[in-house]
Amino acid sequence: MAHSSDSKFDHIAAFNPNSISLLNWNIYKGQRANWAFDLKQFSHRHDLVTIQEAYLGDELKELLNRNNLHWAMNTAFHLRRRASGVMTASSVKAISTSGLHQKEPLIRLPKATLISHYPVEGMRDNLLVANIHGINFSLGTLAYRRQLNALYQEIRHHQGPVIVAGDFNSWSKARMQIVDELVASLKLGSVDWDGFHHATRLFGNTIDHVFYRGLRPLNQESWRVSSSDHNPIRITFKVR
Repeated sequence: MAHSSDSKFDHIAAFNPNSISLLNWNIYKGQRANWAFDLKQFSHRHDLVTIQEAYLGDELKELLNRNNLHWAMNTAFHLRRRASGVMTASSVKAISTSGLHQKEPLIRLPKATLISHYPVEGMRDNLLVANIHGINFSLGTLAYRRQLNALYQEIRHHQGPVIVAGDFNSWSKARMQIVDELVASLKLGSVDWDGFHHATRLFGNTIDHVFYRGLRPLNQESWRVSSSDHNPIRITFKVR
């Protein structure tokens, strides 16, 4: 796990419970044109940014610094000697972070999950944010279920508000059923993207999701982009 934080950003001590804005986006390792421009535009003034297929090059580091964002990254593997994995950036410094890995059954490269805890103004319990990149290449669903079960174990005892976001690669009914079981077992709410045609779908199934508990979604939005094979999605929450 790679992580970094700069004390000069510590003037924002905790999230405002009345408005916590989240951007979730798989940036495709920054391999397409204009990804940095789009990420800068979309991440501006967001409290949390959950990124999948982050590629820790100089351009991404500079963007995060310019936006005054703390960040933590769980590295899945190294590409051209740079870390690639899931990253969560935030206007508030995390209290703690931890990572999970699960290998793809066919290509044997790991997929990463990052768990971060953040303080919220006026609350004893902190906000748990899980950022997941789901297993993609598998003949069955055993490894996929194992990955989501490990995530369940990390969340099930948490008493404060919860956000679970990421690229779940839930492109089949069988995979979506496992996701639904996770959501039900953790008593999570689901952000519905049926009326938002820009949310990324594969084989007719939405693959990027945001789930929550102890929060109320105030608004949501998605944008169509050419800078990644996924479209970014945004949700603003209020603590219940």
